[in-house]
Amino acid sequence: MAEPIFDIAVIGAGPAGAYFAYLAAKQGHRVCLCDKAQFPREKTCGGGLSHKTVGLLEFDIGDVVERRIKGAWLTYRNRDTVVKDLGPRSGVAVLRSRFDGLIVDRAREAGADFRPSCAFETARRAGDLLDITTSKGPVKAKYLVGADGVFSSVRRHFFGRDIVRYAPAVEAWIYVPPGVIDAYQDRVVFDFGGMPRGYGWIFPKKDHLNVGVFSVFPPADINGDLRRFIALYPGLGTHTAIEFRGHAIPLKNRTEVFQDGNVLLLGDAAGFAESFYGEGIYFGLRSAVLAAGAVGDSFDRPGDMAYTRRLKQEMLQELRYSELNARLFFSFQKLGFYRMVRNPYVNRQFAELIAGGVGHRQCFYRTLATAPYWLTALRSLPAANTAF
Repeated sequence: MAEPIFDIAVIGAGPAGAYFAYLAAKQGHRVCLCDKAQFPREKTCGGGLSHKTVGLLEFDIGDVVERRIKGAWLTYRNRDTVVKDLGPRSGVAVLRSRFDGLIVDRAREAGADFRPSCAFETARRAGDLLDITTSKGPVKAKYLVGADGVFSSVRRHFFGRDIVRYAPAVEAWIYVPPGVIDAYQDRVVFDFGGMPRGYGWIFPKKDHLNVGVFSVFPPADINGDLRRFIALYPGLGTHTAIEFRGHAIPLKNRTEVFQDGNVLLLGDAAGFAESFYGEGIYFGLRSAVLAAGAVGDSFDRPGDMAYTRRLKQEMLQELRYSELNARLFFSFQKLGFYRMVRNPYVNRQFAELIAGGVGHRQCFYRTLATAPYWLTALRSLPAANTAF
């Protein structure tokens, strides 16, 4: 029996690829979703989802939520901590194994053909189709979507090597007594002195704390930075077990080429993560939404480059400003914390940035416009009593 011809083959079943498969299948397209891993699978990631990220999804994710996050502790090396509640626009903490699995399940329910343990090997164009070779046999499709992560095989095959600049991030899953987790009061920690020219995070989950560090600048010793960050928080020293993990965060596509006709790149494969917090899930899901809309509107006209146009109109500028904000803030991180994060007005911008009320471009210009105020103001937010 001949292999069916799919409308779209998606390589990579992380949030970007799986959500695109869901949206495309809902539109009536015949979708094949492949991933080299057997699901469920673990994925190294902080697992914090902002309110704006959850808002992109068309379905409820309550079944996979580890913890509802009602706000943040904003601090500098665990000192002079400011508490910020986000109210109804709070986020959630998830485990990627369950979160990604849920999106895959929704894609399958919408009609996508999911093929786990199916790795991309090569592809060639044959007229209007793509002949794709995978570890589980051939696939024919009219579109190929590469959503296979920061070291994407699809990107390397069609767009070349070394076009995405990435930064390392390391994290630890720290299993501590329940009382230590409860001390965080369902808030995440953003420590703006957590590492040189970068920040540290602590995200509470059901049975552990996800702790990590990240910087847009190349670190000299990121593993040492993580250990030094952990040492700033005495409660983390009460752990019963600790697991260290590392991953790469794609910060920039140097060529700004994300499409070659009927071949598209999404999420990490395209180089879509913001530079301030290193967040990639929002931009992965956002690229899936834009790609699904573009393919739906111009399925028979891949040469129109509709996906590229939508990216330029709706997303790329935000990523550029995230890099600008990160490089400016973390070049002077102590000044940034005490003059900006602890300043009542600018603090609101940081909170809105976390919640999704403002973007990086708005945050940059609003902060710039009020620079005379926050640079000279003596008033700062009161420090909270914490016992971390």
